[in-house]
Amino acid sequence: MNQAPQLGLIINTWQQADYLSRVLRALSAQRSAPDEVLLADDGSQDHTAEVFKQWAGGQPFATAHVWQEHVGFRRAGILNQAVARARSQYLVFLDGDTVPHPQFVADHRRLARPSAFIQGHRALVGQKAAAWFGLGNLKAERWRALWSLQMQGLKHAFRWPRPLAKARADLRGIRGCNLGIWREHLLRVNGYNEAFVGWGREDSELAVRLMNTGVGRLDVRGWAVCFHLWHPPASRATLPENDELLAQAQRSRATRCEHGLGGHLAS
Repeated sequence: MNQAPQLGLIINTWQQADYLSRVLRALSAQRSAPDEVLLADDGSQDHTAEVFKQWAGGQPFATAHVWQEHVGFRRAGILNQAVARARSQYLVFLDGDTVPHPQFVADHRRLARPSAFIQGHRALVGQKAAAWFGLGNLKAERWRALWSLQMQGLKHAFRWPRPLAKARADLRGIRGCNLGIWREHLLRVNGYNEAFVGWGREDSELAVRLMNTGVGRLDVRGWAVCFHLWHPPASRATLPENDELLAQAQRSRATRCEHGLGGHLAS
């Protein structure tokens, strides 16, 4: 395996303080701690700040709560702000409603490759199990969810002795909830495209630009396991516009976006 890089974890959230507390609890149980954790908060007004501050105060690594006013769904913008604040060479993106396996960070360290981004996967925890999943022993909770038919994506629910890593050039399965990218590669493509407002496709469009610059996709199954907690679906009202932005990037073989990470680097 290659030498493990300095790793920063960026957690994306909005108005999910309870779920975030479970994600942070799981981070405290990691076999290998990250070098920094940045909370990318799209304007939460609940107890998110308090939950993160209390947790961050007991950690031996750097932490930062990066916040922007909530003016609609602006995930791309807050992620860029977190990337701009990050100091680690390698950045792993995790959603604030996705509980990581104890080996999650260690796996991403070992999976990192110089010329690729890592796309991991997640198991889906059903609505009933989401009420208690992540509050106790994760291994026992996983089995409880399985036996109660409250988990989908079983092949992603267990860590395998060895990962299955496959080079791919398509966009199927691209999701920002379990994504590892070198910071220098994000700088090269100008990060996330902030023209994306509303749910959907910002991760896929980023992947298009990364691959157009020669950064490969390495799809990994069996390692970097995580569990997505059920929540009501976000509005898809702007999905047609976002689909068109993705299609434009594909047609033009775009390598950079106009409104992206560069707008936050000076600050």
